Amino acid sequence: MKKYKYQIHTHTHPCSHCSHMMPDELTKALHDGGYQGCVLTNHFYWGNTGIDTDLPWEEFVRAYEEDYIACKKSAEKYDLDIIFAIEEEVEKGLEILVYGVTPEDLYSHPELQAYDIKNWSVLREEWGAVIIQAHPFRNRQSIPVRKVFPHNLIDGIEIYNSGNNPEDNIEAKEYSEKYPELITTSGADSHSGKNACVGGIETNERIRNEKDLVKILKSKNFEIIKI
Repeated sequence: MKKYKYQIHTHTHPCSHCSHMMPDELTKALHDGGYQGCVLTNHFYWGNTGIDTDLPWEEFVRAYEEDYIACKKSAEKYDLDIIFAIEEEVEKGLEILVYGVTPEDLYSHPELQAYDIKNWSVLREEWGAVIIQAHPFRNRQSIPVRKVFPHNLIDGIEIYNSGNNPEDNIEAKEYSEKYPELITTSGADSHSGKNACVGGIETNERIRNEKDLVKILKSKNFEIIKI
């Protein structure tokens, strides 16, 4: 049976200020690395966004949609799947990955400008989305408190992240083993083509859109690609 690899933690320019990876660099790296596609998880309003947060909400969201469309267009020549998502900071240094959200969802919810995970958690029910806490045990000075959010606010945690120290990933993996109800994921946290094909998930079927991604994550019918 054919397997499909997907990178599910990816940052591109200009939406993520910390990334210099343009659509063509991303899609070529995915193709050359044998991946079927990726999930764009660009930093959003309170994260390391490259978009002016003083813009009207619709213009701010439109920048993310335009980046997504550009990546999809670049992916056509390789028959790759590009899925929309976001990464948002919701507490000092602590971030969530919101899978299953679309630009259309975001346009109608300017209240997401509030610095509060609860808004996202409530809306995931409306959207049928999944919230994964990104790198919950990352050990950096910019993260004053290392913790996992209450489980009623999230669906899972990222247990492998290429931006972590190995010890951080081990701690996340050990935590997940205590709570098997959590969805566990792996991601490159890619900011360039050099590590676009590190980590991710491997599935038995293609992930062609946001609904497919949520279905796969909730079913846990995938294999984690370890860093």
